[in-house]
Amino acid sequence: MTTADQPADQSAEPSAATPSRRPQIIAAILMAATAAAFWGASRLTWATVSAEDGLSPQRAFDVKGSDWSPWLTPLALVYLAGIIVVLAVRGWALRVVAILVAAGGVLAAFPAISLLTGGGDSDYAADAGDIPDRYVVLFVDTKAAAALLVLLGTVCAVAAGVMLLRVARGAVSTSKYTTPAARREKLEKEIFAEHERRKKAEAQAKAAPDAAEDTAAEDTAAGDDRAKSREANERMMWDALDTGIDPTDPSDTDDR
Repeated sequence: MTTADQPADQSAEPSAATPSRRPQIIAAILMAATAAAFWGASRLTWATVSAEDGLSPQRAFDVKGSDWSPWLTPLALVYLAGIIVVLAVRGWALRVVAILVAAGGVLAAFPAISLLTGGGDSDYAADAGDIPDRYVVLFVDTKAAAALLVLLGTVCAVAAGVMLLRVARGAVSTSKYTTPAARREKLEKEIFAEHERRKKAEAQAKAAPDAAEDTAAEDTAAGDDRAKSREANERMMWDALDTGIDPTDPSDTDDR
């Protein structure tokens, strides 16, 4: 390993550290599905209110999703705009966006749940449908399909939020993003542990030559594995050299 190799390794680090964008793309697709579900539900009829005023024949009033839950259309637009955001931000900003994505989907579910559990509430249906006060509500016929479409959008939104949270956490938890200080500490521990094993092997060789041969063979095999591991982590080696540690010189560890 020569000093000429170091710039090449450092220049290769950014490309190696670039995480896959597939989870964010999948989350963006889920957000698009959420926006489509909310927008479609806002255009559907959520309830049909039959009412009469005593002067004219009985009349039916359709209550749209945008009337029952006025936030559906704005939320659909927010999710569409948020697709660009989730593809651009990283780190803590991505975590905040992920929480907002999931929270928006949960909030949108409450009107749908109210429709499924208490949609026959004539007062709320009359208010949502903007029915004149002179009419008396006879009965309310709710449409469960519209509410289920909103719940489907909620599931997509929560799934997108969870996926974005995993992306944000994975960006800092992977070993490729370990700080130089942490890599130096890990390398020092490996070097010191190897030195202690060598000292132990030498002591055993003096006390029991036969047992020392087996121990030396095991140490040789372990040394080969550790050598392969160090070759796969050249960045850690460079960090050690920067701090004055020579991993190839056992006498350097004795001074410490």
